[in-house]
Amino acid sequence: MMEPSQIKNAILTVLDDAYIEILNPMGDGLHFDAVVVSSEFEGKSLIEQQRIVMESLTKLFGSSLHAMSLKTYTPDAWKKVKNATTD
Repeated sequence: MMEPSQIKNAILTVLDDAYIEILNPMGDGLHFDAVVVSSEFEGKSLIEQQRIVMESLTKLFGSSLHAMSLKTYTPDAWKKVKNATTD
């Protein structure tokens, strides 16, 4: 079983400025939802952004991480998402 903090720490090794939310909606330590916001994503496609995150998790996938829903944002895009949900 994996803890959300393990995922967060792995991502922070490559994106040290990241804001990260990790949820375990099923409570099983296998299925996670992640939101990662980083200035490192500026100028990169969504695929490139997600590749950066997923490469940081490669070692974890070999152990107990079963599935993860991943959303990545630049800081500006995240502000727009947050503003849209509060309107």
